[in-house]
Amino acid sequence: MISEKDKIISISNPKIKYIKSLLLRKNRNQTGLFIAEGERTCREAIEHKWNPKYLIYSNEKNQTINFNDLIFECKKNNGLVLNVTNKIIGKISKKDNPQTIMGVFEQKKFNKEHLIDDGSIAWLAIDRVRDPGNLGTIFRTCNATGIKTVILIGNCCDPFSPECVRASMGAIFSIKILCISLDDFLIWSNQIKNKLIVTSLKANKLYTECNWGEKPILVMEINNQEFLKKLRVVHKN
Repeated sequence: MISEKDKIISISNPKIKYIKSLLLRKNRNQTGLFIAEGERTCREAIEHKWNPKYLIYSNEKNQTINFNDLIFECKKNNGLVLNVTNKIIGKISKKDNPQTIMGVFEQKKFNKEHLIDDGSIAWLAIDRVRDPGNLGTIFRTCNATGIKTVILIGNCCDPFSPECVRASMGAIFSIKILCISLDDFLIWSNQIKNKLIVTSLKANKLYTECNWGEKPILVMEINNQEFLKKLRVVHKN
């Protein structure tokens, strides 16, 4: 643990202000960093080789709480460990009952070349998903079903927002995220020739009746008729 004499008690501390600024998407985009809350989530991150740039913790509620292994991993990889007050944790978290530890990590965004050998049973593509809580839940479901890549098409919500990271319950650290425009997705999906399976409320065929083929692209329709029309034109089906 860090010595109590080194505890940060002021919310105006420059390091705390910098970390707190990551609550805003524009600052996450500029720095390429994001916040992940909770001991379980931080352990998931380190297990998947995401090394924290900062580790912020408070042991005011429970003096016997032990984060020594997480602190060791953070320092081993040149991260900075900050012992803070519960008040500061609460200001960063913006939750009534915040976790007592959080990490700041570097975002990982992948390109199309990373997908070929990702070991995934399928790829999931989502068009313009807006709700970060729903996206985090999707990451969690993918992690449980063997889908290791999620393709975000168009102007989606930020996958590294606190709400999405929290809802993913650590699954974000085991998922490859590819952000792509609709036109680039259409070109790429046509080039690789993998089968597309598109969900729709208007579909007349159950998913159990489809021929999925090998490593299909499962496209979740978000009520976007323009997207479906372009898919049919490019893939001629």
